[in-house]
Amino acid sequence: MDRLNKFKEGVKLVALMQATLEQMDNLRGTSLYKLQLKYLMNKLEVLLERTLRNPLNSLDNEDPDLLTKIQSNIELILGMDLEELAMLRAEIDEYRAGKDEDNAS
Repeated sequence: MDRLNKFKEGVKLVALMQATLEQMDNLRGTSLYKLQLKYLMNKLEVLLERTLRNPLNSLDNEDPDLLTKIQSNIELILGMDLEELAMLRAEIDEYRAGKDEDNAS
């Protein structure tokens, strides 16, 4: 895997960790919410952010709106119900199929 793809995968990982932490906050007060698990996930997120800080800053300098767009999309997904999530998958699959057809022509 080249450096750019590794970086992209790292950014996705940080975004997913953030979404997971925010979703865990929604479960506060339930049996699924465990303080130790939340603590460990926070610690992992900090380590990931430290590892990716310089590349993320470089990306932010190149495209200041990108990280804001990513955060906005995370918030959009967190606000979806299960049916909307299923619809999102169908829309993305349709988009990718159309993109593949365009590339094949």
